[in-house]
Amino acid sequence: MEAIKVSVVVPVYNVDEFLDNTLSDITGQTLREIEIICVDDGSTDNSCKIIEEWMEKDSRIQLIRQKNQYAGVARNNGLKQAHGKYVIFWDADDLFEHNALEVMYAQAEQENSDICICEARKYDNAKEKYIPSDAYLKEDLLPGKQTFNKFDVPDYIFNLTNNVPWNKLYLKEFITKNKLQYQAIKQANDTYFTIMALFLAERITYVKDVLIAYRVNNDGSLSGKASDTVFCAYDSWLYAKEHIEKYPDFNLVWFSFLNRALSGFYHALNIQTTFESYEKLYRKLVEEGFHEFGLDECTEENIYAVWMYKDMQKMYETEPADFLVQKSITRRVNNENNNVRRKILREKNAVLRENVQALKEDKKTLQSDKKKLQEEKKKLEGEKKKLQKEIDNIKQSKAYRLGNKLLWLPRKVVKRG
Repeated sequence: MEAIKVSVVVPVYNVDEFLDNTLSDITGQTLREIEIICVDDGSTDNSCKIIEEWMEKDSRIQLIRQKNQYAGVARNNGLKQAHGKYVIFWDADDLFEHNALEVMYAQAEQENSDICICEARKYDNAKEKYIPSDAYLKEDLLPGKQTFNKFDVPDYIFNLTNNVPWNKLYLKEFITKNKLQYQAIKQANDTYFTIMALFLAERITYVKDVLIAYRVNNDGSLSGKASDTVFCAYDSWLYAKEHIEKYPDFNLVWFSFLNRALSGFYHALNIQTTFESYEKLYRKLVEEGFHEFGLDECTEENIYAVWMYKDMQKMYETEPADFLVQKSITRRVNNENNNVRRKILREKNAVLRENVQALKEDKKTLQSDKKKLQEEKKKLEGEKKKLQKEIDNIKQSKAYRLGNKLLWLPRKVVKRG
């Protein structure tokens, strides 16, 4: 039996709408030496039936069943059964390029890495189109070397990527040695795992290839039900903080962690689907959260994005409803400004397209003229050859030779005279 290069762990919960497509993407990977561990989290739809049908077609697929304990526990249980040198945690409703594992595996092997990160994009499920994104690998924050760790980019180690598990290939030995596990919570179970992995890794590498598409505008996803677990994201950051701050070199990456956590808080606020849950999280942050993380002692220079610092100050002074209205107005104004910019760009692009078209027409005309000139040149060269042949024929004729002899004496007399 060939050694397994990558174990693909896939938590599954009521995704029968997308599962065929996902399993097709995974089984169709150009890297063949893989195992696919599907962990069903108590699905009530046809997900298990679909997996079983795929198992009959591909022996690399296995199914583990558990009661509904959410994706974190499912990933942990899948990890226990993983035999690959590397492991990756893919979601059951996302889309994957067929060479994704091969590219990441090759890079990890070449660089002898603990983690390999890839670029990704979004897929709007409602509009059925891909959306570029720089959230998954921020190239401007990467160091000037292919392999790095927290000592190379202490200020940005947690900011150069985000906490999603699916764009990171992990060396299984690295996970086992550091006893990394996902939290057993409904949402944000990947915060602690990713933060600790980035902090502890000695060798992190990356590929700039866009290999994965994260499905958004999917009604069934947990991110669309954030208000059911309003404090999950906050609790996950607190859990990560309580564990990571025990390490003596945590001070080195302190500001990177703070900025990543603050960004996570704002994201958690923005995805709330009811005002009640929004207000609860808002007051939690203002009354204790910012202080718990030491964010209330930060200066503007400590926060990487100016708007995040200003919003934090406004939250101390503003009621949730008023803050929400202000943010809404700001977004509307920004949208209007962006629309104006887009209109100007469209007009400029239209002019550029016209100029390009005119240049193409000019080029076409010049090429046509060039072709005509070449044809005329060829024709003249043909006529020249024809005339030269006629001249040669005349020179070879008896009449020409006789005339030449008869005119020899008169030419000589003329020349001497």
